Amino acid sequence: RLIGAAVVFFLFATMGFVTQQMDVVEHTTRQVLLAVAVSGTFAVGYAASGITRKYWGFAVLRVLHFFVAYWRHRLMGAPRSLVGQPGALQHQLIWLGVGGIFSILVGYLLLIVFVRRLGESYFRVQTEVKLAGEIHASLVPAIEKRIGQFEFYGLSQPSSEVGGDLVDVTEIQGKWTGYIADVSGHGLSSGVLMAMFKTAMRTRLQEGDSPAQALNGVQQALFPLKPPQMYVTVAVLQGDGAKRIQFTSAAHPPLLHYRCASHRVDEYPPADPPLGRLDGQQFSESTIESSSGDVFLILTDGLSEVFDRHGKELGIEPIKSVFDQNAERPLSDLFKTLRGVATAFGAQNDDQTILLVRHLS
Repeated sequence: RLIGAAVVFFLFATMGFVTQQMDVVEHTTRQVLLAVAVSGTFAVGYAASGITRKYWGFAVLRVLHFFVAYWRHRLMGAPRSLVGQPGALQHQLIWLGVGGIFSILVGYLLLIVFVRRLGESYFRVQTEVKLAGEIHASLVPAIEKRIGQFEFYGLSQPSSEVGGDLVDVTEIQGKWTGYIADVSGHGLSSGVLMAMFKTAMRTRLQEGDSPAQALNGVQQALFPLKPPQMYVTVAVLQGDGAKRIQFTSAAHPPLLHYRCASHRVDEYPPADPPLGRLDGQQFSESTIESSSGDVFLILTDGLSEVFDRHGKELGIEPIKSVFDQNAERPLSDLFKTLRGVATAFGAQNDDQTILLVRHLS
């Protein structure tokens, strides 16, 4: 900031030398230095007002500039004319010109230093963000697999380089578990907590935990480590090849269940608060009966909380309707159709993640 202010000061201090050259009168060294200081200082003030968007500062500085100019002329008195004194006038023009050139050179050199430091900082940050994005992509890969009589398709589309959404499917001890988690906030901090959540979740699932047991264990592990304001919404499905599926949801958008036999969509709202919100909280789970051809949809609020240009929110109902009409299509096509509803409605402003689970014949 100091170098940036110095750049503006010296580049615009040149105006002080230029304005003194426009008058064919004698200017003392004190007058010139005062004019230079006033030009450079007010330029820094105008620049600061614009950068910080404190536009009222322009009016304040303009009034202050007027009074400074007025009192400067009052204090300095009437200058002596140099008309008819070509030697003295030439001498003054030369040293004013040299002063202006010196001011420009100093400002230019400082500008080079400023740009180089800013560039180094920018490229360092960009490199770190790119690396974080690559790590995020490796932690949240696209999912397209089959486990027993169940088919899975999941994908997370972050709104920035590092997302806070997570989609994962595991198979451990004859049971499959599919879940989506959404960490509060955006950026690197959310991505770090997301990685911690995935590690803790997989550790619990390795122990053979049910969805509720797994979330209870993750809650105990993460609550002391995370920032107080951060939390995680999560929805978990777990099956073992039978028709009964265990379901747990912590403040996540509702699970949608397309029943092939009746061609209807059931909605299962969350039963528990978000993970990490309350110390010592316990999670519950329910059982869902599944049949051949049924499809489950878990999504994050980045899809339903999309707004059009009038500020209207998409909501869950349009997604539910499109899901009902297209549930029997291939899961990859169904994914594109569902996400297309959100992208056609409004711009993406949050991570958008979908997990589809089909009970095969």
